[in-house]
Amino acid sequence: MHLFNKIIRPFIFLILSIAKLMTTTLFAQPEGYKPVAGPAEIMLKVNEATASTNSINAHFEQEKNLSFIEEKIISKGILLYQKPDKLRLEYSEPFTYIMIMNGGRMMTGNGDIKSEYDLKSNKMFSEINNLIIGSIQGNILNHPDFGSSVYENTETLYIKLIPLNKELNKYIKSIGLYIGKKDYTVSEIKITEHSDDYTIIKFINKVINESIPEESFYLQ
Repeated sequence: MHLFNKIIRPFIFLILSIAKLMTTTLFAQPEGYKPVAGPAEIMLKVNEATASTNSINAHFEQEKNLSFIEEKIISKGILLYQKPDKLRLEYSEPFTYIMIMNGGRMMTGNGDIKSEYDLKSNKMFSEINNLIIGSIQGNILNHPDFGSSVYENTETLYIKLIPLNKELNKYIKSIGLYIGKKDYTVSEIKITEHSDDYTIIKFINKVINESIPEESFYLQ
């Protein structure tokens, strides 16, 4: 699990997304939201948005809250996604770091230090790769590894996810997703660990279906 703890765990918090909207499992209702009356209609709209999304270009701001540190840890960067399985996460503040997923392989860059991994060689890492890419695509709506409940207000959907997979549940207590009703894509994520430390990630200035250069998904 060395690779998971060192590299994948920080980034799974950034982009784990939509799963199993139709489950009957119920969790605490968030303040200002009410249960969705017709989750099947919501699923249809998210599926339609997914089918028409070929690429995503967005800035992100990540806020990490740790119980033993009073000050919040703020990070910023850029996310690039190209259907079906290409993803680039590039941190720019307070440090520079790049992670690329492309065709089942992961490439990382930290200054002059570059590494490459075959995610398909390990079942756990392969599952994480599928979850990450699937979450960006939006095609894990019925994934059996999560239980969920769906809420809404006038502008936003809120989806509460609970990992059912024992390995994922070791690291994640819950995931809260905020999905704007204008385009039905994720705008904010809150990930809570079992220690109740949590991370909030906001996606800013999203551009959908903009052409992204092929070289963006390789380390230069």
